[in-house]
Amino acid sequence: MSKLNSILVNSLVAMFFGLMTLWMSYALPLTIRFAADKVGVMLSYPETPVQEIRALVQTAGNWMMERKGLQDRNRELEIENLALRAALHDAALPPPVSTSEMIGARVTLRYPDAWWKEVRINMGSSQGVKIGAPVLSEGYMIGKIIMAGENYSWVELITSASFLLAAVVNETWDLGVINGDDRGNIWLLYMPPEREFKRGMMVSTAMVGDYLPPGIPIGKIWGDGDTRDGFTPRSVVSGAHLTQLYNLQVLLIGDVSGVRN
Repeated sequence: MSKLNSILVNSLVAMFFGLMTLWMSYALPLTIRFAADKVGVMLSYPETPVQEIRALVQTAGNWMMERKGLQDRNRELEIENLALRAALHDAALPPPVSTSEMIGARVTLRYPDAWWKEVRINMGSSQGVKIGAPVLSEGYMIGKIIMAGENYSWVELITSASFLLAAVVNETWDLGVINGDDRGNIWLLYMPPEREFKRGMMVSTAMVGDYLPPGIPIGKIWGDGDTRDGFTPRSVVSGAHLTQLYNLQVLLIGDVSGVRN
């Protein structure tokens, strides 16, 4: 009888430890997750200010880079403006008078499937934005307004396949048409194959309308494409970082007066 009781006691003890082991195997992961969550909550307090400071530092760094690019480009434009005014003076022609305003805008939407086609900005008709107005980044034209709502606008990017813009090679005064391919590439079309263009020659806008003045820099010639129909397209690299469009500028052109024949 005592032997039977001993077996029964041992069985009960083994069953108890088995149940305890089963319970611990179930409860331990929950306990670990609970503890990890609590630790994560506690660590979030010192981490949050650090993350905010890091974001501010990154924003400040990007702003400084963009500001330096704009300052450099502003100096180049001032030099070009003085040279043009000197040329007009030598030719005894009155300089054109125009009123313009540059307003800042922020990119609020850029669809992944239309990455190289268009972006939305937070400025619209109530801020004076009009269809056809050029949009710049870092002093270079990267697109134009194709639709203007009250407080937002859509910008067609220069890399869009439907984007067409008259442009000129600064060093040679050859005229062509800027066109994208929806894949991030820019081409200067309708260029004669016999013309030689060196890599690095600047390409700027030509006179095409009231809202788009000539002389806005676009980028630099980078290489040649395949000759078709008697023309050799030239690839153009934008002067702006087209993959990182955050803060843009919209050029608002007022009345333009000058020499009329």
